[in-house]
Amino acid sequence: MIDNNIVIEKAIRRIADEYGVDIKTVESAINTSEVPLNLEKLVSEGIFCFRGPSEDVKYGNAALCLSNKILANAGVAKILIPLICDRIRNWDHENIEVLLSDLQKVITIMELNPDEYPGLQKCSIDPNDLPGEKIPDDIKDKCDVWAMDKKGMCLVGIDANKLMHIDEIRKAAPGCS
Repeated sequence: MIDNNIVIEKAIRRIADEYGVDIKTVESAINTSEVPLNLEKLVSEGIFCFRGPSEDVKYGNAALCLSNKILANAGVAKILIPLICDRIRNWDHENIEVLLSDLQKVITIMELNPDEYPGLQKCSIDPNDLPGEKIPDDIKDKCDVWAMDKKGMCLVGIDANKLMHIDEIRKAAPGCS
């Protein structure tokens, strides 16, 4: 028999770890959501998630299902998305992977709440004006460069989901994405 409290605790910890917020923030988002969450009910509705060869795997799978249901709650998203968007806006330009990771996190939550968040502009982030170092003019025609860190690593590609060093871009033919 699965213990709902363990599933709930693991789901909250999973969200905190995955999205770079503390457990108290996740708990607060759940408890103050404009759209109330009944976690016990959500766990029982996800009974199909309780599969696996061991109790650990079963709890992990159940926590994954529950964490997605929590993140798909518009009230929780409304609390967590601005926190991640603030990190994006205040990115220190040191490591482009940090920016990419935060973009992927916020987009994941937005995709779980498509009616509320049709795009990054909803959280005051212009994809065409991401923070970063000044992009040299000589590479603008070669590639879609969305942002660059202090070491010359660039976020590129039509979906801003690839990384290339500025030297690679300079050597590439136009349209490197």
